[in-house]
Amino acid sequence: MPRPLQDLERFLEDLARDAQAGDQLPTIRELMRRFGVSQGLVQRAFSALKARGLIDSQVGRGTYFAGSGLRRGPSPVLAPAGADEPAARPLEGRSVLLLRRSISIARGRALVEGLHRRFAAGGHRVLEVSYTDADHALTVLKALPRLDACVVQSTFRTVPIELLAALRAKCAALAVDGMALVGADVEAVGTEWGEPLASAFVTLGRRGHRHIAVAMTEHPLLATQLGWRRLDHLRQTHPDFRFEAIPLPHLPDGDYASALVERLCALREGGITPTALIAWGIEDGAQCRDRLAEAGLAVPDQLSVVLLGRTDLANEHGGFFETVGCTVEHQVAALHEAVLARWAAPDAPFRIRLTPVTQREGGSVADAPAGSTAGRTSAGEAGKRLVGEGR
Repeated sequence: MPRPLQDLERFLEDLARDAQAGDQLPTIRELMRRFGVSQGLVQRAFSALKARGLIDSQVGRGTYFAGSGLRRGPSPVLAPAGADEPAARPLEGRSVLLLRRSISIARGRALVEGLHRRFAAGGHRVLEVSYTDADHALTVLKALPRLDACVVQSTFRTVPIELLAALRAKCAALAVDGMALVGADVEAVGTEWGEPLASAFVTLGRRGHRHIAVAMTEHPLLATQLGWRRLDHLRQTHPDFRFEAIPLPHLPDGDYASALVERLCALREGGITPTALIAWGIEDGAQCRDRLAEAGLAVPDQLSVVLLGRTDLANEHGGFFETVGCTVEHQVAALHEAVLARWAAPDAPFRIRLTPVTQREGGSVADAPAGSTAGRTSAGEAGKRLVGEGR
């Protein structure tokens, strides 16, 4: 059985374990994109679950969970409002809120699912809540009792001070997926994207590439700002390389890949032809590859590409791209560890946990074409031709 199909079936079984009768399944399109599989494989997985009585379908209603099959974990019943905290409570059986922004980013959903499994396996009561914006989250919090912990997955968006204060008042331990709140009294887990960018640079440099484009969001996220800073350092320390900085106006849940391809085409129209690309923030690797090909940029024949992202998510690397970054599993482990450590030592200093860098080999990198170097262009001349201000 192909590995992507195994991953898909395991994912659907995990959903079925906790689903109530009538809960809708993810759409076929969403599952195809997330696991990098065909429509036929998704339908095959559905058929297997249907044969086991775990899902059903009706015309006009769609496909939904039957709610009849798998063992369920602990019920997400929370501690009563206003309950007094003992001086030292056992680490088992605590209440955990997983607060996730409700946008279509596969890495966010995978993170929450992994955390749910870990906390539930430890005997804790878990409640998942998705929110559309800060006002929605504040309204939801008012209806909840006090909790032992909350993990926030904001997916690149700002966590306003009002929401942070409400969460601190509601939860004994607070952990955030991301580096934005470093220095505040919360546990933070994040990726410093400068290190993966440097690793991607080494990968391309070893294959002879001396003219490299680098694309990341222009939004002032701390993690990617550190990436831009690393690019500046590489430019200063490697004057024999030429870099084209491509700051994109979108976040990954926007029309990110299309904007990237448009900027690459604009460079080529201006006579600037990097042989390689390092790109952060690609959500759908297969779609990105298709859009590059449609624009006349075959990977890796005409353009070698290294993605900065999650090396264990099929929807990002698409089974093809060389990818450097972190894994969702490492993020899950770090957030889980942060909450347990806070419970065990409530007065310990707050800290940030940086995920280890991992690299997934792919077929998107080839040797640079003969003679394609930036050797005759000085670092100063190259700097004048970079895309975007201040890069």
